[in-house]
Amino acid sequence: MKLLPYIPAFVKDAAKAINRISRTEFKDVADKTLTELLGITTLIVQMYALRNEGIHEVLHLWCAHSDEIALCPHCGSISETLHQEEGRCIRHLDVWGKKTFLHFLSRRFKCEACGRVFSEELSFVDAHRRQSVAFEMHVYQSSLAGTCKAVAVREGLSHSTVREIFNRIAALKKSARGLGVTRVLGIDELSLKKRHKQFVLVISDITGKCILAVLPDRGKKTLEAWIDTLSPEMKKSIKFVSIDMWAPYYQAARSKLSRARVVVDRFHVMKQLNSRLTQLRTNYQKESSPEIQKALKGSRWIIVRNRSDLSPKEEEHLNHILRLCPDLRTLYLLKEEFRTIFEKVRCREKAARFLDAWMFKAERTGDKYLAKFLVTLKNWREEILNYFIERITNGFVEGLNNGLRTMIRNAFGYRNFDNFKFRAIALFG
Repeated sequence: MKLLPYIPAFVKDAAKAINRISRTEFKDVADKTLTELLGITTLIVQMYALRNEGIHEVLHLWCAHSDEIALCPHCGSISETLHQEEGRCIRHLDVWGKKTFLHFLSRRFKCEACGRVFSEELSFVDAHRRQSVAFEMHVYQSSLAGTCKAVAVREGLSHSTVREIFNRIAALKKSARGLGVTRVLGIDELSLKKRHKQFVLVISDITGKCILAVLPDRGKKTLEAWIDTLSPEMKKSIKFVSIDMWAPYYQAARSKLSRARVVVDRFHVMKQLNSRLTQLRTNYQKESSPEIQKALKGSRWIIVRNRSDLSPKEEEHLNHILRLCPDLRTLYLLKEEFRTIFEKVRCREKAARFLDAWMFKAERTGDKYLAKFLVTLKNWREEILNYFIERITNGFVEGLNNGLRTMIRNAFGYRNFDNFKFRAIALFG
């Protein structure tokens, strides 16, 4: 069993570090090298201390402010009257590969103009934070490339600190970006946990290739509530909404985005037809002779895959199956004809004629598996035909979902929806 390195509490927490080191341990700095390495224009490094804390070498830098004045946030006047000083310590980016802490005096001034007391605003650290802005951004960027737990171990921080930094910066970036003009909206669900039916709703800008929002469930009311948050200009800019055949998505889009055309993703339609073909093959295999059972064994992907993508060996195997199984051959040829309509036709009106002709032929076969698919096709006919206007698909959304699934696997799952949402938007927003 591999043991994680021991991280002393005072390395993890800058507030504890300030009480662990005395001023007498510091040595004077001979030149401006450490000030230049620090890279903070408002601080001057005056002293340093290098200590062994646990298994780590930790660098402590005692800094002085380069300016003796501050700007009053109340009236905007410059103040020189110092009211109070208190020692403060924060974690900063590593210097010379050593974990680095900055020690300085946190100052309060009294404004001569308005008489009010105020705390000095510092550009390199936010109020009440224990890490510098630069270090927090480093933690955030590292968390994008790995897990919060791995970053915590590497940087000598607690897991909760890394997670809080990541979520806070991700939320700030999301609010700063806002929502721009979106022409094609993609809506699809993603399962957070296998076998738990815990779905989240991922809304994306297909044209801009990014996530717009992650919602906690795929219900109609949840989606409608999100659409209600959009500005009138944003709603007006949406011309198409690409969905799978899930009725709540359609109902929400129709009620809240009446100007937009709803497009059913062609690959979800094709998936349904392939499912019917697979059902027929499975049933055929159970009831057929040993010769046909042997031919059909391991043929699932050969039958549902596009014929143009088959290797010569797979093509030979397919032809052998189609010769032995006439019912399966009929449905397979109809499947390939259906795919050809989506591949070759470029006009909605022409596609409507081809699709109606295909449905007529499919009905005449009397196949019970095709009959179920035809019901779906009739229910979603107009939305399926909208694909042929600009050939819009959910291909980007499916690719995005694959990226999100990889993110979930790397994190070994997410128990907290907000953590998942922040990371998803940070990576793909």
